[in-house]
Amino acid sequence: MGLSNISDLRKKEIVQAFYKTAINEGLENTSIAKIAKSLNIQPSLIVHYYKTKDDLVTALIDHCLELYLKIFEKSYTDHKNPSEVLHALINRMFSKDWNELFDDGVYYSAYAMVFREPEIRDKFLKIHKTLREKFSTLLKECQDEGIIEIEHAGQSANLIFSLLDGTYFYINMLTTDKEQKEHLKHSKKLALKILGL
Repeated sequence: MGLSNISDLRKKEIVQAFYKTAINEGLENTSIAKIAKSLNIQPSLIVHYYKTKDDLVTALIDHCLELYLKIFEKSYTDHKNPSEVLHALINRMFSKDWNELFDDGVYYSAYAMVFREPEIRDKFLKIHKTLREKFSTLLKECQDEGIIEIEHAGQSANLIFSLLDGTYFYINMLTTDKEQKEHLKHSKKLALKILGL
């Protein structure tokens, strides 16, 4: 294994430890020292790869995007035609699978940083743009094949992701699993309605 591969693995290990520590301690309370302790390494090794906590946060947001993109990839590999891919993706987007992919407490704590850190705002923008563009491409393909009837794939993708973001923000305030699943079900119906399904 080359040095660059070892370096990439070490960086990934650090980001994953940062994420786990942030889940347990809260993002605001997570320090380089606590991450180092969880890995049983010296803090200087973390600083070698990530100079500041903000650098770790930006790497964590990239990690978050990778996790969300895996749901898209799985929908494409598990299904053959665009209609099946679309239905599988909508089902996963409006399910606990999507919500539990990345801890909401960590996500929203990091998101709060967009108001004061331009680099972190850019990273979050990248997540949203990438996911919406991928979804828009699928909608366009479905539109071209007559599977859905929409006026504009990009606008429909934006509407559905706005619905998705609002849904997950809201269900975090619901106290029971039953209430959360019920709200997800209604949101999914609305998403399908937007697509004329």
